[in-house]
Amino acid sequence: MALKLEHVSYVYGADTELAVRALDDICLEIPEGQFIGLIGHTGSGKSTLVQHLNGLIEPTEGTITYCGRNIWEKDFPKKELRSQVGLVFQYPEHQLFEVDVFSDVCFGPKNLGLPKEEIQERAKRALELVGIPEEYYKQSPFELSGGQKRRVAIAGVLAMQPKILVLDEPTAGLDPRGRDEILSQVAHLKKETGISVVLVSHSMEDVANYVERIVVMNQGRILYDDTPSAVFGHVKELEEVGLAAPQVTYILHRLKENGFDVDVKATTIDEARDTILKAMREEREC
Repeated sequence: MALKLEHVSYVYGADTELAVRALDDICLEIPEGQFIGLIGHTGSGKSTLVQHLNGLIEPTEGTITYCGRNIWEKDFPKKELRSQVGLVFQYPEHQLFEVDVFSDVCFGPKNLGLPKEEIQERAKRALELVGIPEEYYKQSPFELSGGQKRRVAIAGVLAMQPKILVLDEPTAGLDPRGRDEILSQVAHLKKETGISVVLVSHSMEDVANYVERIVVMNQGRILYDDTPSAVFGHVKELEEVGLAAPQVTYILHRLKENGFDVDVKATTIDEARDTILKAMREEREC
């Protein structure tokens, strides 16, 4: 089921004087059931990369395969690919257009030509997964809060039953409560469905508590591809490319510098709490 990019490059305006290399020799594999954070500052190539994942953009160089087949073969079923690799763009609520929430979520599976009963079952299941209660089903999506609109838009993609869900900056423009709401819901649906999730962000804070692997982009290339603890160990290097480690990383490093025996590789708030409490107990015992 893996989606694989091999030596993929992409040039905007190729063969012109204004050519810009947005991706440069990308090698990346998205296996089944993994939660991946794709991180990078604005202009690092994140959005261009994710548009390659379901065939919206054809690479200038390199190959992209899904289940072992080149997605740019002449007879490759692009429609099927886009139902299997679901892409949710930034500000997806701008794509809501139906008269009510339930109809909007039904739109995707309806285009697959499925029977009415299955369409409705898929829509209901998707809305349950993103935490939208039934009393909202007949409400206009434009009357919902920003976070609720975002969740409805995600449900519309989930109703297609993708194997890979790609979320491009799903928390953009939301307040802290809305951001936490979306990210916790994404973590919940990942746990419930077992699908692969690619969470695109420019914020280390957004992904620190959720993902198991982080891919860091810089100037169209992959700078790091490793576990969160390994990536956050490169604090200075991340700062040099316009990024920052989570706040807990800086706090733990400061405590370590002041003599507390804490684990600076802790990446989540819970892990940071545990290592700080352990260090405090050891300090008292001394």
